[in-house]
Amino acid sequence: MVAIEETERVLVCPLGWGLGHATRVIPVISYLLQKGCTVTIAGDAQTISLLHGHFPRCTSIHFPSINVKLWKRGSTLALILIAIKLICRTIGEQRELKRIIDEHRINLVISDNRYGLHSQSIPSILITHQLQVILPRFFKWAEPLGRWFIRRHILQFHECWIPDNPGGFRLSGQLSMPKKIPGNVRFIGLLSRFSNHKKSDTPHPWDLVGIVSGPPPQRAIFERELVNLGNRLNLKTLIIRGLPQSNSKEIDGLGTLVPHLPDHEMAGVILSAKYIICRSGYSTLMDLMALGRKALLVPTPGQTEQEYLANYLGQQKIFQYCLQNKLSTINLNELNDSQSGKLLQPVVSFFSKC
Repeated sequence: MVAIEETERVLVCPLGWGLGHATRVIPVISYLLQKGCTVTIAGDAQTISLLHGHFPRCTSIHFPSINVKLWKRGSTLALILIAIKLICRTIGEQRELKRIIDEHRINLVISDNRYGLHSQSIPSILITHQLQVILPRFFKWAEPLGRWFIRRHILQFHECWIPDNPGGFRLSGQLSMPKKIPGNVRFIGLLSRFSNHKKSDTPHPWDLVGIVSGPPPQRAIFERELVNLGNRLNLKTLIIRGLPQSNSKEIDGLGTLVPHLPDHEMAGVILSAKYIICRSGYSTLMDLMALGRKALLVPTPGQTEQEYLANYLGQQKIFQYCLQNKLSTINLNELNDSQSGKLLQPVVSFFSKC
């Protein structure tokens, strides 16, 4: 196990595909700062904007990911092309990482889903919930290749942290359970920025809260579907657009669209909402579990990981599942405010061993 000392100068670099990878490193950075480490944050503009709001004293470095754009019909081919770009980007990340290590005297790297950020000269840790890929029926033949690729890169890190429960129920399902798990893998418990949020009984100011995330153009399509749904069913609707760099607030019928909310407001809105609709991104699921709230999951079309998680957790009766093109037919009366579960093992229990 990598020992984290108080004098460490740590580089934390999450993938810039939406905000999920950035939000789930918030408890990691908080722990490092409490321990006395010096933390440098690297990422794209949106990632830095979000994390700088939480940790204004941390140095930040512009370190962009690839630009991700899904096709309107959610083609799996688009995801394959993105994967090829990621492989090519990994080579460039190695060169950039060496420069940052030398310039900022970094002695520990923590990467969230950026497979190129490992070093032979200093300890490096990868955070990912995915040890294998789940592909559509026509591409099942490529799954062994995907497992080989992931395993090969994981073994280049000193440790791989899986943000899921060490035993019992696994929120990530088969994504983190290949037949052969690399020896440097550690299950650290769920990572959520809301882990320490204190719940309180509050009224329902919003009938429906929609949480938008993911790459364009699907995020804009999802946003419009949520607005239409709220107006059609006469629901007072709040839509959180997940755009921390924007300041614009919009009103559309019964819908109020806000670019972003601070964590305490976000948690309060989720806890008090009558109905919640969101993507089935893994970080969003961990946040919902931390707050103990159910939601209707609408996976990004063509994003097989989200489609698997929504279907898997729907079968487990933890969340409900709906395809994006079926939103106009859903019955919100089927949803309720019951808890979806508790944070089974807070991440601090793992960090106390570091």
